[in-house]
Amino acid sequence: MSQLFDRVSDRLFSPLASANRQVYAGLLLDLYPLFFDQVHEDVFPSRETVRREIEERLAVMAASWQDEADPTAQEADGTPAALAYRRLVAAGWLEEETEGYRVRVAVPPAVGTLWAALVEIARPDRVFYGGMVLSIFNNVQRAYEEPRAQVLALRQASREARRFLQHINTMIYGLKGLLGEIGDARDHRLVLSRFFDDFVERILVQDYKRLKTRNNPFRHRLRILQLVRELEYDLPRKQELVAGFMEQTGEADSELAWRAMNDDIVQLRAVFEQLDGHLARVDTYRAKVERRVADRVRYLDRAHPGMATRIAAALQRLGPKLADLPEDAPTPLPMPLLDVRPVGTRSLREAPRHRRLPEPLALRSRPADPAVAARQQALRAYLDRRRIDPRRIARYLECQLAGRGALDGADMRIESVEDFIAFTHVRHLEYLPGATSLRRQYRIERRPGWVENDWVRCPAFVAHRRSGAAGSRDAA
Repeated sequence: MSQLFDRVSDRLFSPLASANRQVYAGLLLDLYPLFFDQVHEDVFPSRETVRREIEERLAVMAASWQDEADPTAQEADGTPAALAYRRLVAAGWLEEETEGYRVRVAVPPAVGTLWAALVEIARPDRVFYGGMVLSIFNNVQRAYEEPRAQVLALRQASREARRFLQHINTMIYGLKGLLGEIGDARDHRLVLSRFFDDFVERILVQDYKRLKTRNNPFRHRLRILQLVRELEYDLPRKQELVAGFMEQTGEADSELAWRAMNDDIVQLRAVFEQLDGHLARVDTYRAKVERRVADRVRYLDRAHPGMATRIAAALQRLGPKLADLPEDAPTPLPMPLLDVRPVGTRSLREAPRHRRLPEPLALRSRPADPAVAARQQALRAYLDRRRIDPRRIARYLECQLAGRGALDGADMRIESVEDFIAFTHVRHLEYLPGATSLRRQYRIERRPGWVENDWVRCPAFVAHRRSGAAGSRDAA
């Protein structure tokens, strides 16, 4: 948060904390299209245009304006529009730039980003979840089919997935807060207005009901997960993604490029693996809100059957009696409005039933099954043999090179699972995570043709020992 105030003025929020904060908030919302939604060639409006816009807005909100101190006392114009303009300039929302004989008004870059975020909070647009999921699916599919050329499509899909998850969480928090607001309301109209305005219009997405149908864009989420998982474990495609990322972004560090691709893939996989749980939580809070509104309205509208008819009849009987009553009559008229019913056994409140605590049960410890322990130990040993360890790859290379400076991939022997894992990742040494020291000792050269043996078929390569790399040090 401290970085935010390093980029904007310390007085930026002073207009929004003054007595005219409602006026300034409305001005900022109304002035936003003037700077960010215009399509004409004058990107920066003139000072006269901005002042005229402020004057028109304040003409509508004139009754809400309160006198305040002028930040620039030298100015002769003391109208509310001029005061508001100078206050926004002094606070840092606007800045003046001289262009020839004209004064243009611009917005600082950091303030523009913050301004757009505040407008989105104040005037949120309803989101089409189906369109977001369909866009993510198309981008992931393009990245899968052409990884080198469409690597930026994968980055865009990751950003959209992050925004998608943030909007779902925001909707959950909004529904949770709406529960408390509805519970504190005492007016029928307020309860219903909060329900329809906040829940239906603002919090609920535009196509929420369509998400529950059979033919909806959410059906693509399983295909998205499948493509993302294939990208995560398909090393040739990952290398194409990394190469395309370095070409299109100008990134020279392969480690950073590899990490960026891994982060995007993990983000996509995490979002769509947790999506069903988040949607179930939305449904839970939605049902709570609807039930709370129904219970609250039913409680506030509680009345005896026929009460309105009996009150109307009582008022009709009261009219003739009040007409004959003298004005100085000291005794009020007895007029029962409710019928008193006799008290019976069914009128009494039933005493609550006391529930018996469950009987405590002693926990019994079961002996460990030797077969389960053996299976877990075998599974750990199996996973350890498949683990990618740069030290094992270094030992394999040193054993195969046997003091030589280079060795063709076809001459490398594979005699065990560990050798197979090491051989498979030797040819990916350039992109292998955590193998920086290993790359300083060895270099992989691509060759035309193929390497074929009983274990694998892969493109041909040659492993070179870099000059100055000692064999004993590599094996260590």
